[in-house]
Amino acid sequence: MRRSPRLVGTVALLVLALVVCAALTYQAWDAARSQRAMAERTLQDYAKIADWQLTQQAKNALLKQVVASLIQQAMRLQPDSLERTLYSPADVGAIAHDMMMGWCNCLDSVRYFFRYDWKDSTFRTTETDVSDSDLARVRDTMVAYVSDMPPLPSDRGVLNFVTPNGRAMPGVMLTNDSYVMLFDEHNKHLQLVVFVVARDVRRRRPVELYGYVTEPKPFLDPVFEEIRGKRGNASSLLPEALIHDLPIDSILSISVTTAKGTEVYHSPGWIATTYSAASTVDPSFGRLKMRVSLNKAFAPQLVVGGLPDSRLPILVALFVLAAGLLTVAVVQLRRQQQLARLRTEFVSGVSHELRTPLAQIRWFAELLHLGRLRTDDERERSAGIIDQEARRLTYLVENVLNFSRAEKGTNRVSPEPAEVDREIQESLDLFAPLARSRGMTINAALGINALMSVDRNALRQILLNLLDNAAKYGPSGQTITVGSQVVGDRARIWVEDEGPGIPRDDRVRVWEPYVRLNRDAESSTGGSGIGFSVVRELLLIHSGRTRVESAPGGGARVVIELPLTQSEPSDSASPTSPSSSDQSQPPPPPNSQLQVVP
Repeated sequence: MRRSPRLVGTVALLVLALVVCAALTYQAWDAARSQRAMAERTLQDYAKIADWQLTQQAKNALLKQVVASLIQQAMRLQPDSLERTLYSPADVGAIAHDMMMGWCNCLDSVRYFFRYDWKDSTFRTTETDVSDSDLARVRDTMVAYVSDMPPLPSDRGVLNFVTPNGRAMPGVMLTNDSYVMLFDEHNKHLQLVVFVVARDVRRRRPVELYGYVTEPKPFLDPVFEEIRGKRGNASSLLPEALIHDLPIDSILSISVTTAKGTEVYHSPGWIATTYSAASTVDPSFGRLKMRVSLNKAFAPQLVVGGLPDSRLPILVALFVLAAGLLTVAVVQLRRQQQLARLRTEFVSGVSHELRTPLAQIRWFAELLHLGRLRTDDERERSAGIIDQEARRLTYLVENVLNFSRAEKGTNRVSPEPAEVDREIQESLDLFAPLARSRGMTINAALGINALMSVDRNALRQILLNLLDNAAKYGPSGQTITVGSQVVGDRARIWVEDEGPGIPRDDRVRVWEPYVRLNRDAESSTGGSGIGFSVVRELLLIHSGRTRVESAPGGGARVVIELPLTQSEPSDSASPTSPSSSDQSQPPPPPNSQLQVVP
């Protein structure tokens, strides 16, 4: 296939310009991308630093609160004289309040204090109206946690907390993991269980659990408010050299949630989490998840030059323009190639269509010429086949000529008065031999006794195209129905087959030239793809119209309509004509039917 040198040159120049623009655009984009990626990584690293600082400070502050409220009670325990050294839940609460007095009000929302005796599983509280299920849930939560704690180390000299005089208690061991915070979530109610585990050093097992159940926010808020309030700015979580005197809430935000996602604290003015970091603390701190997010509006204070903006608008505009021009050229080239391919397929299809009748004519003509047909019946049959194939050849040639004239815009018609049903019947007589050769029956359901101004040859070509299409795509032995009726001032003619029909989505597309349905593309059924296109062109010249419907039997019904010049009722009763609005319904049965049977 030859291509236009001008088109190829234009495409080549556009491709070259597109490559140059793409190279410049890529260089600028890559530089900006690298700079922005580095700035974003830096902001992400600052978020990680702030989150690490938040986690460490929060763990220390929470541990300080738990230890301060419960260490005094746990240190008094002596496993060998347990009854004498035990505190009641009320005493546990009184000592805790005394220890926290003047420091924070984090125990003001405590629901109750408790003591759990590990040996006999006795659970005592200061509150008498707590439901048994609530107590059981808290108890089971603590027991499950303590049961999973690692055993005491063999070296009992490693102690984190000692007596006020600096000596370790000989009976119990209190390590960092002895002080625990657990969250209890039930029926959308969240409560915090805080307790200390006093373990017998000698027997290597828990002795007593002292603790309390409280609302989470009053207990946790003082910790994070203290972290946010240090020095009045964000330097408690980020290097002071970077943020100077910026308020902490303007540059970062803090969110704290439980392991199940329930939020227990967030700082004012929550910022989107584009640049953020999150970490989960130890199980002894209830697996709190802490997230710190940075406000990208303060990127210039944290990163030199801030987050760079794109410097590519002009280059991108040029690139898009060049790409658009190239796309137009490529589309034109593709259309040209597609048209050339369709024309090649058309020539191949037409050649195949013409070859078959020509081969038949030549074969039987040679038999007649050489005198190899011995009987009159054989000679008559051969002459009939030659006549039949000659008619078919004439029809195919006329089809190609009509299509060629339509593409050039030189199609001309010579309308003259003609009786509708007579012209239809003549076309059926012409097609009858072809129908007989395919074992098909034509059912003529004609019901018009009227005149219309039409080019007889054009009408014959239209009907032969529709009949050939019905015969070609219908099953062997089918009945093709051809009907007519008057609808208003128009003659309506339809051709029905018993084939698979035409899908609704393809009923407009089939009128375009060279179009074949996808299901027929790989089939052995031949065709040039111009039959319906010729029908549409000839109808447009006659101010007619056409459409495709579903036949009552499931096949395809092709309907054409042509304007009438006059209408004269026949001697017999004419069929009732449906209104023009009832076009989708099948036509009523005609008064008479003409059949061409093989």
